[in-house]
Amino acid sequence: MVASLNDLLSSALSAGSRKLYSRAWTVFREFYERFVSPNSFSLPVTTTTIVLFVSYLRARKLAPSTISSYLSAISYVHKMKDLRDPTKTFLIQKILTAVGRERSPDSRLPITKPVLFQLVRSLQHTLSSAEQRTLFTAMFLIAFYGFFRIGELVSKSPASCNSVVQFNNLSFLSTDSCIQSLKITICQFKLNTNRRPVDVIIPRDPASPICPVKAMLDYCKVRLFAPGPLFCFRNRPVTVTQFNEQLRACLSFCSLDSNRYKSHSFRIGAACHAADLGYTDSQIRALGRWKSDAFKLYIRNETLAAN
Repeated sequence: MVASLNDLLSSALSAGSRKLYSRAWTVFREFYERFVSPNSFSLPVTTTTIVLFVSYLRARKLAPSTISSYLSAISYVHKMKDLRDPTKTFLIQKILTAVGRERSPDSRLPITKPVLFQLVRSLQHTLSSAEQRTLFTAMFLIAFYGFFRIGELVSKSPASCNSVVQFNNLSFLSTDSCIQSLKITICQFKLNTNRRPVDVIIPRDPASPICPVKAMLDYCKVRLFAPGPLFCFRNRPVTVTQFNEQLRACLSFCSLDSNRYKSHSFRIGAACHAADLGYTDSQIRALGRWKSDAFKLYIRNETLAAN
């Protein structure tokens, strides 16, 4: 049964979803063996078992979003096996609604454009290397203007860097011999189960003191044209740890709370900025590559974000 589940989790899922779903089934099997039956696990899972599993996850103080994701993993395997989905019953849906009402407020603040410019300017003081300043300027701006999850731009370790945006995914778009925008083509991102490539178009921002297209052009001059991950320093891929360390250094220099501004704050800020500009829900959903209206949890008042 374990091998069969692993096979199902390997098909038609992005790397991030596959990892999450595998974790979900590991937790579910631990729960099942301990509280239901140690030797007789089989599909389909009963509704009663799902109710007990949700109670188990709540007792472990998992976030409502994590509980929903774990049930999505169970749902996915049942659908792949053409079995009745036990997570879609009226009872389970009502329980999930109740769990969702217990959601703790998201304390992460959006990196707004003013905050973004503060962070970029602070690189002059937090980094002595001009090459690194050029690198992190481009990373900060691309994370914001491209609605990127940081895990799409940099990996946890150099060994897993093939799953992030590569240099050959980048191109520049010109009109009348003048570069007007950049394009980053990505295939591997959360919820992209069909692996179809998506083009992220970032235009010039002439009204801004710091333009993302110019920042990327400056970075490409430093990086040169070697293959590999888009964001590298001297041919070594930048990792999530390195990115977060530099972000914390910039936040500290700007006297901003690193407990409330995180790497995901670039994406949150992008959604808030788009909403402030009057973009529709469907436009924001497309820009951020969301499959649902989850982004609405990110939209918050700019005045609050500045405090």
